This record gives sequence, C-alpha cells and structure tokens, in this order.
Amino acid sequence: MQVREHMLYKAAKTEKGRERIRSLLEHAIDEFVEMGYEGASINRIIARSGGSKTTVYQSFGNKEGLFIAALEMMADDLYEACVADYKPGRTLLEDLESFGRAYLRGILAARSVAVMRLIYAQAGRLPQVGEWFYNEGILASYRGFAKVLENHVDAPLTELEETASLFLEALRGRLFQQALCLPQKGITEDEIEAEAARAIDLVLALIEKRYADRMRCAARA
Repeated sequence: MQVREHMLYKAAKTEKGRERIRSLLEHAIDEFVEMGYEGASINRIIARSGGSKTTVYQSFGNKEGLFIAALEMMADDLYEACVADYKPGRTLLEDLESFGRAYLRGILAARSVAVMRLIYAQAGRLPQVGEWFYNEGILASYRGFAKVLENHVDAPLTELEETASLFLEALRGRLFQQALCLPQKGITEDEIEAEAARAIDLVLALIEKRYADRMRCAARA
C-alpha cells in the first residue's frame, strides 16, 4: 500500500524543522481544544511551543491556516495509524479487522473527538474549514480504504469508494455519536471491539453479495 506524504515533510525539509513544526501544531491543537477557535491565541501557541510569529505567518498565513494545518497533521497521523501494520497477502477479513479497529480507536481518542466538535462548530462560519474536512478528511478516508478493497475486489476504484464509505460510516456510528454527545461517559475496549465487529459483519455481507463473482479470493478465508 502506498503511504501518502505526511504534511510535515511538505512543511519542513529537515528532521529538526519537522520536529519544530510538529511541536507548534501539537500545541496549536491543545490551544484550540482548550480555548475554542475564537478564544485561541497565536501568542499563547507560540509561548507554548517556543516558535515564532514569523514561522506561523510564513508557514500558515493566519489562525485559520494554522488550524487547518493542525487538522491535516491529525488526519495524516490517523491514516498512518490505520496502515501501520499493513501486510500484503492478508485476507479481506484481516484487512477489515486491522483497519477498522485502528480507525475506530483513532476517531474515539479524546483529542480527536474534541477537534471534531470544533470542526462542526466552525464549519458554518469558516466554510474553508468545512470544505477542507469534507475533502481531505472524509472523502480522503473513503479513497484510502477503497485502495485496501482494491486488493480484494476486481471493481473500479470509484465504485469501491462507495463501499468504503459505507464501512467507515458504519464505524462512525453509535460509539462516535456517544463520544461527541456524552464526553463524561467512557468507552471501553470491549465496546470498541464489538462496534468494529458489527461494522465488519455489515460490510462483509455487502461485499459478498455485491461482488460475489469479482472477489480475488474468499472474503473470510
């Protein structure tokens, strides 16, 4: 599987530069989560990270650009976590289990949930944020998992993106909504395993019905 270029490698050419950018963006996420978008201060982010205003404005333009860059780093980190243990030759079931559990754990992490609340809250006022998240977060996740399905199903990538979307939206179901609405209620590993298994069963049944004659190998082998 091809791993997309991490945004840190586009923003800085050296390892030291990437570490500085990551530190800046990590502190930016913390500031946005703690203070909200409107209350977040670039001066406080710089004080936290030890960076400079010159770096912020040259690299990201303004607070909105910094916010989107921090979201992009989180999206890249989630993608990398989902494909970290990818191994060629696995069955479809094995890929669904690996990708699905990693994805669900990633979106249910406390920081991820807090950032999602921010995105939804700001999308109406800052349409660029909503547009970025839809294209580079949601649609990109569909494309990424469609590439996994392509190893198992002989079908056009655009068609597989639709199937991928059904799987990821099944994962982004009850537990994710619970995390968004009931932050005080914890989610156990057993609940994550059960939710992932439910989504996997749903998409496996769909794939076996829709692509019975186009499977590269048995789905549950």
